Amino acid sequence: MQDSVVGGNVHTGNVVHNHYHAPAQPVVQQVPMQAVVQQTYAPTATYIPQTGTKDVVVAYLLWFFLGVFGGHRFYLGHVGMGILYLFTFAGFGIGWLIDAIIMPQLVYQANNPNQVIIIR
Repeated sequence: MQDSVVGGNVHTGNVVHNHYHAPAQPVVQQVPMQAVVQQTYAPTATYIPQTGTKDVVVAYLLWFFLGVFGGHRFYLGHVGMGILYLFTFAGFGIGWLIDAIIMPQLVYQANNPNQVIIIR
């Protein structure tokens, strides 16, 4: 970028030029569009296939019939919570209702124990 400032009187020939030069800009390397798309869109937990054998339908059936005794928690491998549910009747029914809402997430965690769940 070059900018010129002119001062003085043009008719008498007394003209002063001051030039301002921007520093040299680094050269930008062109990146193919495929490389940008591959780097921009990383897979999230929703795109990773499940590796375990736990089933949502079985978990809901256990929740409905044995949920206040922690049956679904034992099935999903949460033994500590299962014992707590067994002695408190699923937290006096509150934990039983909450588990109805979060059951798909519980099954996903049981099937993919090493994956991080991203809630959006």
